[in-house]
Amino acid sequence: MPSLMTPVEDRVIRDEHNDCITDDDSDFDFDEEYFARTYQPLSNLPTPPPSSRNSSVPQSPRSLVENGGLLDSGLLGPVVHLVNLIPPAASLSLPSVSLVHELLTRTGLKLDEIALAVCVLDSLSSKFALNWRLRCPPSRQEGSGSTTEHQQSKRYTLPANPTAASHLHIDCVKPEVIVLAALIIATKFLEDSHAPTQYYRSAWGNNLWTCEQINITERIIMEDLNYRILPLWDERLIGDALSDMERAGRQALLLSPPAAAAQPQSQFQKEQHKRCVSSGAALYGLGMQLTPVGTPLSECNSPPTFDMDMQ
Repeated sequence: MPSLMTPVEDRVIRDEHNDCITDDDSDFDFDEEYFARTYQPLSNLPTPPPSSRNSSVPQSPRSLVENGGLLDSGLLGPVVHLVNLIPPAASLSLPSVSLVHELLTRTGLKLDEIALAVCVLDSLSSKFALNWRLRCPPSRQEGSGSTTEHQQSKRYTLPANPTAASHLHIDCVKPEVIVLAALIIATKFLEDSHAPTQYYRSAWGNNLWTCEQINITERIIMEDLNYRILPLWDERLIGDALSDMERAGRQALLLSPPAAAAQPQSQFQKEQHKRCVSSGAALYGLGMQLTPVGTPLSECNSPPTFDMDMQ
């Protein structure tokens, strides 16, 4: 069919079309170069769930048992049970099982004395966590006092770190000090000990907390219990605490078989990894699927059918 346009109009339209193709090609070349410089392949790992906690948190009882850290320790049950009795609302920091294990090892207390500390922690009310967060002083770095005095001796010296005071927060205090205070209370009650707080701070706490933090934590616990420790020293309560500690140790061992703890990449860990692999279907809201469902293979391989009766 002959063209209805004149040769001049046809040439102008072809030039404009060629210019558009050239511009598109140049844009595509630029996008391809930018894509090659900035593209990073997606990972096949599943997306982790959102969390408000820091990634560098202490190991849980299960991970420590899997690594073999407490398998041969006779304090496994008391350690795990004491960690579980720390009020979760007291701190955003997760309590460390290894730290409590070292603490109990340094104390050298008997199981009955540890059981009384368990009864003390188990008797705390729901108001203890808030009172402790409001009254316990935040952590301070060693040597901060001398640095402050040196800065105050100079008139026009700016502080070395103006934002250091803003970082002092109750969550910087290790929550294991609550366990330490409960052990001190049990020791003072049973042995009538008059050792100074500095002794417990260095010999038991390894200088991880200040004397003020230990004293205030101990005082808050005593106030929460209304200074009544004698009712906790009951044969039935101590027996229940001993049973709970033994049960906590067995439960921690059941969570991780010894074979899985001995081998770095055992079949148990491989099965755990298989359960964590995502199925590839992204979901949002109330379970509504976001990623389109793939076409079944049976439909892809089968030839299309046509209705021959269509008019």
